Amino acid sequence: MLKILFCIIVIINSVSISSAIEKKVVAELIPNCRATQGGVATATPDGKIYYCVKRMANIEWKYPGAVDYFILHEYGHIFLQSGNEMEIDCWTANELVLINDKKSIKSLKAALKFIKAFKLFDPKYGGTGEQRALLIEKCMEHGLDYYKKN
Repeated sequence: MLKILFCIIVIINSVSISSAIEKKVVAELIPNCRATQGGVATATPDGKIYYCVKRMANIEWKYPGAVDYFILHEYGHIFLQSGNEMEIDCWTANELVLINDKKSIKSLKAALKFIKAFKLFDPKYGGTGEQRALLIEKCMEHGLDYYKKN
């Protein structure tokens, strides 16, 4: 378990550093499962990202690479200063496509598999997991403007 936690910290740092350098996003990463309320991570407008190591470890175990997507997603909230989950999903997908390396593509594919598993409708994310994944896929294909136009 300690090895998994260490790997997750390394993943967080690698995404954090590359994204922060390129986009000039400054964020303080704080482990706090209570603050995430059962989610992977949550961001505050003032640049704090709270994350749940236990939740991240569970996701990484089943969907290796998916956590990178969710951490970058939280950076998106800070960068865009937006609480709109669908807009941030589109931004995140676009950023990973622009990076266009093996790690970013693996992260997108793993996150999509994880997201598609959710069958309940959640209006915050645009519907079911399949509907959320469709938005992400369209943003991967058409870029950031896709969300704004639809």
